[in-house]
This record gives sequence, C-alpha cells and structure tokens, in this order.
Amino acid sequence: MRTLGLLLVTLVVTQAVGCTWMRDQFGMHNSPRPTGEVKAVTAEQLVGYLNTQASRLNSLTYGEARLVAREGLLSYTLRGNLAASQPRNFRMACQGGAMGGKVDLGSNPEQFWMYMEAPTTRPMFVFASHRDFEEGRAKLPGNIPFEPDWVMQALGMTQFNPALDYKATVHERDRTFMLSWSATTPSGQTIRKEIVFDADDAADPRPQVKKHIVRDNRGKVICTAEIKSARSYQLGPPDPQTNRVPIVKYPTHIVLRWEEQKFEMDLTLDSAQVNQQLSEEQLRRLFNRPNIPGATPIDLARYEFPAR
Repeated sequence: MRTLGLLLVTLVVTQAVGCTWMRDQFGMHNSPRPTGEVKAVTAEQLVGYLNTQASRLNSLTYGEARLVAREGLLSYTLRGNLAASQPRNFRMACQGGAMGGKVDLGSNPEQFWMYMEAPTTRPMFVFASHRDFEEGRAKLPGNIPFEPDWVMQALGMTQFNPALDYKATVHERDRTFMLSWSATTPSGQTIRKEIVFDADDAADPRPQVKKHIVRDNRGKVICTAEIKSARSYQLGPPDPQTNRVPIVKYPTHIVLRWEEQKFEMDLTLDSAQVNQQLSEEQLRRLFNRPNIPGATPIDLARYEFPAR
C-alpha cells in the first residue's frame, strides 16, 4: 500500500502522406482494416497530428470515472469524475465504497496536488509548483522519473515542441508508427519517450494513439499509458469542398502501468462532454487546490520523504 500511495503522487497535425487518418484530418471512416503495405511517415507529420488533436480538444469532462488500482494481488476500486482543460488544468476526484478510500489528483497552471486516503494507510496530502518540479526542487517520493502532465498527455491534450529531435519508425508487423525522442527528468535522468500510433484508420472504439511509453537509458520500460479504447467527437459539419467530417478522438479506457513497482491504474471513463464551455466559477471549483478538513498539504519542494 505504501508503493500505491507514493505512485499516486506522480499522476498529478499537419497533413500526412501515406496514411488516410492523417491526410483526412480525423475524417470519419468505417472502411475495413487495410492489410497492404504500411507507408512511411515523417516525425513532423506525427507531431503535427498530436498538436492538431490537442488544439481541437479544449476541455474534456467525464461524469463517471472508475479507477481500479492494482499492486500485486491487492486491488481496490474507486468511483468519481474527471475533468481537464487546456493548458494544464486537470482534476480527478474518486471515492471508495464500503472499503473506504479517497483520491483527489489535480493540476492548474501554477501547481499540482494529490490527496490520498486509503483503508490501511494514513492520509497524505502533497503539492508542488510546476516550476519547482521542473527545476528539480520538488522531489517525488522514490525519485520516480515521471511528470505530472502524464495524464494530460494520455488524454490527448498536450502540445509537443516541434523543434525536438524526434524519430519516426514504421512497424510493418504491428501496423503501427512510433514517434520517439530523448528527454531528461527533473532529477537529471536520461529517458526515452515513445508514442505508438495505429498506422491504419482507427474506427471507434479503436484509438488512433495507442500507447505512451517511457524507457530508461538502457531501453528498459519504466512506465506506460495504454489507451484501450476511444470515441470520436464531431467538431462541425462536413467540409463543403471535401465532404470530410472534422472529428477529434478522446479516450474512454486508459491503463497506466509502472513496471518495476508492478503497479497499475485502470481508468474507465464515461459520460464525456467535449469542449464544454466552463465558467470562471467552474474553473475555480474544479482546478483550485481543495481545502480538505483535517488534512495539511505538504510542499514537495520543502519536504524530504524518508528513504524506503
């Protein structure tokens, strides 16, 4: 359970040639899955797709979120809701049933936070500014090479810097594209990030972006975010020139895994509202760090967790 608590802290398109889902800019298709040659794609095209996706997904709220956390033989289920909006607003609040438990994970442009209350552990409430985290002053427990924006990336709401040294790879056997690049964690560890795409048109409920992977400098998988299913949302009427219907995909089932810790969070997301206009009051209520009676928040930039 201690590992479970520590890991929960961390949670806080240009036109392409050779793949119709990119060329048609998210156009709706229900054609049979192709079996022919997977044509090459460039890193610029894949980054462009991700950035167009993010630009079209301004806000995303789920009225029902089911979280199953698993660590070895232990698992428990929480239920609640999840909301996210550009550029860095995120909130997931879930509670357990008869077994108890509560999780409140959130982020806004200034900071991120996490509150966890589990049946067999003492409540924990921590927070940090994004600046302190990015500059290495806010230390996550166990120095896990991770970042609070991970969930936003899995939701498809992250803009990627086009100037980075990306590499695009085609995997014929799996019929996938892979976008990869090197990065450095705030603790100074070199890692490799990868995003796996379906190379073919992904009709619902198949996701177009299939998986996000983080590897260490030896290639060993550290953690993954796998999008198990997704749905399409129509953004407007068909284009009069091309008759293509503009859509954006949003996930409905995500599984986050940490390999070394043998821990995973399985998120089933229902009752979605896409690009809902949130009022100033809703933004404050959703994305301000909450006041939780009896809980004192700890600034991760000014606290050191004991060695495990």
